[in-house]
Amino acid sequence: MKKRKWRPYAYYSSLFTFLLFFTWMFFEVVDALKKNEIAAFDMAVITEVQSWVNEGRTARMVMITDLASVLFLTAATAVIALFLIIRKRYGWALFFIFANAVGGLFNGLLKELFKRQRPDILPLIEQGGYSFPSGHSMGSFIFYGALSFMLFRLLKGKWKKMIGAAAAGCMIILVGLTRIYLGVHYPSDVIAGFSIGAAWLLFCIMMFHFSEYKWNRRLKKASS
Repeated sequence: MKKRKWRPYAYYSSLFTFLLFFTWMFFEVVDALKKNEIAAFDMAVITEVQSWVNEGRTARMVMITDLASVLFLTAATAVIALFLIIRKRYGWALFFIFANAVGGLFNGLLKELFKRQRPDILPLIEQGGYSFPSGHSMGSFIFYGALSFMLFRLLKGKWKKMIGAAAAGCMIILVGLTRIYLGVHYPSDVIAGFSIGAAWLLFCIMMFHFSEYKWNRRLKKASS
């Protein structure tokens, strides 16, 4: 009995701890940006990553970065949510829509708040709007992270869960890398996007668990 109680306690404590950690990380990047302490780091990473530029690699990078565009993530979120609704997983559909839709609005609000201009070093594609935090990085972390969380909960089989999580993690990292390679974001934009995206996703997961608990408790009362 003690073991069963300990597992949820450790799990929820870990979620909250990581939420605080990623929130702290985001504000550390903001503080370094305001104090102009991150310029040397940004330039060093950009110089290294853009030394890899060649035509064939650029085409692949554009293809990867498009898998975190607003258009793709919106369409993919709608398709996945519809699939969940058809399977009568209404709570999961609401979680997925809320995490991604509100997360996107949150990113737009942060961009307007900081108004950081994009780097003008070697842009390989055209990209409008402000730079900080990276919308592709934040959006990919929320979308692929939420998808990984759902696969962990809904799929049966340890290997299926592990492969899904590994694929999601690789996709998130690759998207962040493409934004630097293509010259449309500073590395600090990407780190900030990952950090606040992770914090938002963890918050949504905690709210999902709380709603799930309240709903199950209500059903238990109704059946008794």
